[in-house]
Formats: sequence, structure tokens, C-alpha cells
Amino acid sequence: MLDQSMVVIGAGPLPELLMRGACTTLAEAFGVPLSTIAVGESPQSFLADLHRDCPRLVRLAGDSGRVAVDGSCWIDALGAWRAPTLLLATPLADGAIPGVVPAYLALCQSRRVPLIGLIQIGGAWRLSERRRDGLPWSGWMADQGNEGLDALVTVLQRQLRR
Repeated sequence: MLDQSMVVIGAGPLPELLMRGACTTLAEAFGVPLSTIAVGESPQSFLADLHRDCPRLVRLAGDSGRVAVDGSCWIDALGAWRAPTLLLATPLADGAIPGVVPAYLALCQSRRVPLIGLIQIGGAWRLSERRRDGLPWSGWMADQGNEGLDALVTVLQRQLRR
């Protein structure tokens, strides 16, 4: 169970069905409702009310690093509002992690987004390779089903207590 709301973003624009499925599974595992907001919506008005219906998991649909016409950017807003955030990533077909993942991690860190965890969705979990890439992985979950979920939830709960 969560005691605070969290926002879930993708490291780059993840496929909609994959992102929705992973967020649904995480919300069920934490026992909280899931809501969705599109990156085209205003981050300021949404984040001002983030903790009103607490706790919940919020899926941000679309590219959170994209700068809108008005100059706003969701990642900037997540950092400014200190919104606890999960970052989801998918491996390439060969199991390697694409360069967009460390780039998004660096963007989140530079904007002071309180990143709770970095999660690999789908593919094979290769612990030695994940350690070698030097990213702060929380763990892995299958793109369908609940494989890897129990261990991931345990790690995330421990990270939330810090």
C-alpha cells in the first residue's frame, strides 16, 4: 500500500498499451487507484491537486520531456512540485537498454525530479548487464502477467521509506 501519490512516466514515448498495462499492474499491486493524464494537459493545475485524492498512481501518457508550445514541460513541473515519480523503460530486442533511458534519467536528475525508481518493463532481466550499465534500477516486471512484480514492489516500498 502507498501512503503518497506517484506519477509514472516513460523514458521516451513508450507504446501506449505497454505503459497502460504496466501502470495497471503496479496500481493493483500497491492497492491504489490509477488515473491518467496526457502530456498535452497543463502540468501546473494537475500537480497542484495531485495529493488531494491520495494515494494514487498517475500515468502520464506521452513524452514527458517534450516542451509544449507555451514553454511548459512535464519533467520541469514534476521537479518543481517535487512529485514522487517512477520511470519506466523498455529494452531493445537484443536486451540492451537504449540511450534514451540514461538521457531521461539525467533529465530527471537535472530538473530535481524525486525519482523513486527506474523499472524495466518486458524483455529479459539480466542483472549483470543492468549493474554494468550503472543505472539505478529498482527492478523488472514482465510486460504481461505478474512475473517479477513481487520483488519489484518490495524494492519500491523500501525506496519509498528512505
